[in-house]
Amino acid sequence: MKRTLLVIFVALCSLMTWASDSDKFNNFHLSWDEISALVENHPDSVKALIGRVALGDSTLSVREVLVAYMGQSFYKRNPMSESMDARSAMKKGDTERAMKLIAEAVKANPLSLSNNYYYALFTLRNNPQIRINDENADKELKLASFRSKLLARAIFSSGNGKEDFPLKVTSVDDEYVMLDMMGLPRPEKQELTEESYDKLFLPLHDSKLFGGQEIYFDASRVMLL
Repeated sequence: MKRTLLVIFVALCSLMTWASDSDKFNNFHLSWDEISALVENHPDSVKALIGRVALGDSTLSVREVLVAYMGQSFYKRNPMSESMDARSAMKKGDTERAMKLIAEAVKANPLSLSNNYYYALFTLRNNPQIRINDENADKELKLASFRSKLLARAIFSSGNGKEDFPLKVTSVDDEYVMLDMMGLPRPEKQELTEESYDKLFLPLHDSKLFGGQEIYFDASRVMLL
């Protein structure tokens, strides 16, 4: 399993490369109130950004993707990703059903990091000979992997993972996908703070993207949903 995740981690373009690109990578102090105001006052603009991320528009800035990701939660009000049933089917060994369900999940919410990540993970796991960058690779696989890159980078830009600047997510599942993509271990325990931040206590690790054993995710939007 660890080897599979490592292959996916590399195939989906590691965050380490993005984080080291100081000219193109920033932390954005976008609050949920600001996004709510944008959705209310400029709904067409937010929907346009959502549509462009869904199509895998490579010209979008990190900030635009973050606005689309956060803004999507005002239209898709699901505190868990749609990938849950697909993951359950995969655990039971029902690969055919899992692939059907994860494809439906991506279609239902193409701006879910979890949906795209697991679509790519399941596809590559079931077809180990496939390489995302191959000319003949499935178009939907390429799109899901590219959206994973866009969305993960946007989430990574939404904070620093510390208590004063947590990473913003729109589902609990996205927290765990971010841990995988940042090369972090699963938490030993977690707790919800008064500010509705998920505080995850991590085992010792050697991730180059995040130091320390406590990482915070802003789950306040999840709590509202």
